[in-house]
Amino acid sequence: MNVQNPRLSGHRRSRTVVATLVGSSLVLQVPVPTQAAEAGGDLGSRFTLGVLPDTQFYSRYGTEETGNLYEQRYGSQPFESQAQFIVDNQDALNIPFTTHLGDVVDQSYVTPEWGVADRAMKIMEEGGANYSILPGNHDLAVNGEAVSPFSQTFSAERAAQNETFQERQDRYNQESEYHIFEAEGQQYLVLALAWRADDETLAWAQKVLDTHEDLPTILTSHEVTNIDADGDVFLSESYGRKLFDQLVAPNDQVFMTLGGHHHGAGYVIEQNEKGHDVVNVLQDYQMAYQGGNGLLGLIEFDLTGNELGMTALSPWVAEKPQESLNQFDHLIPEGKTDSWTIPFSFEERFEGFAPEWEAGDADDPDYSALAREIVSTGYVPPTIESGQLPVDEQDYPKVDNTAAHWRPGQATADGKRLTDGDTAGVGTVIPDVSGHGNDMKRAELNTRGASGAQEDDVTYSDDTHELSSDAGSLNWRNVDSESKRLNWFETASDAVVNEETFEDGYTFETFIRIDDSFDGDNHWMGAIAREGSRGEIGVEAEASEPPATLAVSSLRELQWSAVATEGQTEGASNWSHEVPKDEWLHVAIVNDPEEDTVEMFVNGAPILRDVLDASGLATAKDPWLMGATMWDGDPANPWNGSIGETRITHGALAPDQWLTARTHDGSGDNGSSGSSGSSGSSFGGGVLVAVLGLAAALGGALALNPALLNQVREQLEKFGIRF
Repeated sequence: MNVQNPRLSGHRRSRTVVATLVGSSLVLQVPVPTQAAEAGGDLGSRFTLGVLPDTQFYSRYGTEETGNLYEQRYGSQPFESQAQFIVDNQDALNIPFTTHLGDVVDQSYVTPEWGVADRAMKIMEEGGANYSILPGNHDLAVNGEAVSPFSQTFSAERAAQNETFQERQDRYNQESEYHIFEAEGQQYLVLALAWRADDETLAWAQKVLDTHEDLPTILTSHEVTNIDADGDVFLSESYGRKLFDQLVAPNDQVFMTLGGHHHGAGYVIEQNEKGHDVVNVLQDYQMAYQGGNGLLGLIEFDLTGNELGMTALSPWVAEKPQESLNQFDHLIPEGKTDSWTIPFSFEERFEGFAPEWEAGDADDPDYSALAREIVSTGYVPPTIESGQLPVDEQDYPKVDNTAAHWRPGQATADGKRLTDGDTAGVGTVIPDVSGHGNDMKRAELNTRGASGAQEDDVTYSDDTHELSSDAGSLNWRNVDSESKRLNWFETASDAVVNEETFEDGYTFETFIRIDDSFDGDNHWMGAIAREGSRGEIGVEAEASEPPATLAVSSLRELQWSAVATEGQTEGASNWSHEVPKDEWLHVAIVNDPEEDTVEMFVNGAPILRDVLDASGLATAKDPWLMGATMWDGDPANPWNGSIGETRITHGALAPDQWLTARTHDGSGDNGSSGSSGSSGSSFGGGVLVAVLGLAAALGGALALNPALLNQVREQLEKFGIRF
């Protein structure tokens, strides 16, 4: 088939990077890079398989009960956007079939979540787009329902509406089905298995394969592969290896598996019992921004070019209002594991069980390139303004109702300010510049269960977030949770802030950097906490946890966990997406009693999993602590990385009152502020630098054109910006 999308007629996206001076500030406008070849390219026999990875957060946060955050913030739903993209482009991209990888919802017992999923998948049905769907672990019945929630919404009768549907095994919590679709003159079997399919389900699957032993087969299940910290994919030890050995390896016709569950993307090639390749694909973006940010997968089968290629893209990002876009919005993520192409000789791979298989007519364009063109058409990428760099240490909004403002950049030892590289030894003071006397002091070594700590485990550094006006930060190193090598700073036992309950709301801000060495030893490490335990203030649930803490999960999510004085007084948590290592982050937690919300922002961007019905911060009247969290009344889980200035105020502050805002007119020398990364620029009115836009350009458009890269570099250097 030879299909041209009418929206693309006569259109070619430019790879040019435009640098524009606005007043005395530089703004980089970076278009989305496109393939070097035109979407038409060389014709071949090709088709596309759609992939919908874990949609659980789209279902959860698309309900009225959770504030319908997607609709409220962006006027649209990512799940519906994904489905509509498949329907709208099933002809243009030759998509005969789409697979949903499970975890359709987040909480199977919450009926409105199934309503969100129902409406999204109904778009597929009404648009004539065939699909398979299966239950993940979050979709299972947990309350003994007579009919599983999955089957109530996605019954066998509903599945049978797909033209490709063949059969459903309708066992409780083991719902599995298979489909046969046709592409390029050949038939393919899709075997969609329930979460950790048991032996009875695997026996059913084997009968299906025996019945259709000459059909190339794609096996989908919620968990097949896992991924390590280096991005390497492998068959999961908890189930994937069993599934592969018991069902995939003995059946040569299974040439591909698709799964989600473990957060990340990529593939691993394993050999079956005949020594033939099986491509095992992982795709799960639930830990990305906004619970996945609408990312889906398109796998191109290039039958004449003998290649398999994955393209990840987000039609929802393309639909978002321009003013809402930020540095975490990626229309087409360019990580090496997000989109990839590998050689795959289809005829050779299939000849053992389907000797008559052959490619179709060579009249199809490059669908991967075409998909990128389609999603990019009309899209205007964000201009990321990093904000004016601070002129000096006082260039930030002073807030009258500040409870405490700790500035590590002004830390002193024996009355003398620390300089870059100095040890912040025992007794070092982090001043509270609010004037309320809530200074923090480094605690004595190896007390309260800590052991192995040394003076030089904490050092001073000039490095800090570029928008912090503080002069520096403190860096924690040599941390080891197992040996309790803990080092922390804390307020005095009689500090005023210890008793504050913030019933009028609060705004908590901090600048943090997670060290690049973050690994399993650092899971749940804490940056700051209120000392004491929840049990001390009468909370039975998680009684050993502290009343409030900012920590980092095993999935590198930021967690603000706190007990409120009103509303959710048993404790509730805000969760970010997976945040990067070795990058400075500004974190703001805003509790607005009038809105009855606790919201988290990372580098100014709103996160998804916020808290409703909570006001104030409960306290055991114990000190605040920096450099660890608490467990059962003692410091635990030491920080690995850097912490900059940290402030907590009464009331909900607007962004123009945050520590990232400026109060000076910019007439000073920005390079003297001590902000990391600012020394190379000295615009009189402050600099608006599209830092992340520039990074995107370097990774895409400029990388394709070294001459253009040199031209942009030369122009930027005229303004004192070097890279």
